[in-house]
Amino acid sequence: FCCYPVPTSISGTTARFTIPSVQDGKVTGGADIMIADPVSHGALTPVPDPEDHSGMSLEMNRMLHQFRFYVPDTDTKLGTAKIERIQLSFPTDVVGDINLNILNPSQGPNLISGGSDVTLKLAEPLSVSESDDMQYACVAFLPTSYEKGSSGTYLLSLKAYTDNKFVSFDPIDMTGRNFRAGH
Repeated sequence: FCCYPVPTSISGTTARFTIPSVQDGKVTGGADIMIADPVSHGALTPVPDPEDHSGMSLEMNRMLHQFRFYVPDTDTKLGTAKIERIQLSFPTDVVGDINLNILNPSQGPNLISGGSDVTLKLAEPLSVSESDDMQYACVAFLPTSYEKGSSGTYLLSLKAYTDNKFVSFDPIDMTGRNFRAGH
């Protein structure tokens, strides 16, 4: 079996990971948690050629949802300013410590302790995207469903910051949305 990143701890077949509450917008630094489907294979040997696919092969499963943001070219509010930070406040806990069964990735993550706020300190500031050159910022979070029902409406609050101003967006209604792993 194989996983990424290195778990914060392992107990039997349960691996603990942390979905960071501060991310870089590129889903790096351990924010993209993956577990391979288990395989059986003999001792590993040197690979004679990268195109030689006779050795062990692993299929990795993304365990989190990735949500992408961009600024459309029709948005003129920012002008030439670049977004350096995005603050998201989800209606439920979506980051924190999770447990995963490394022998059965299809079970999905189990949230142990969490939070609902995520800060993207962008590794590359985000500006208006041209239709032929889309610039994205991504956030990775716990797969979550916001079902319609008696609990009311689920709202996502979003703020974006440049070096000298901030934009606060109308809350986004998440009710009825299903954010699945690997998407």
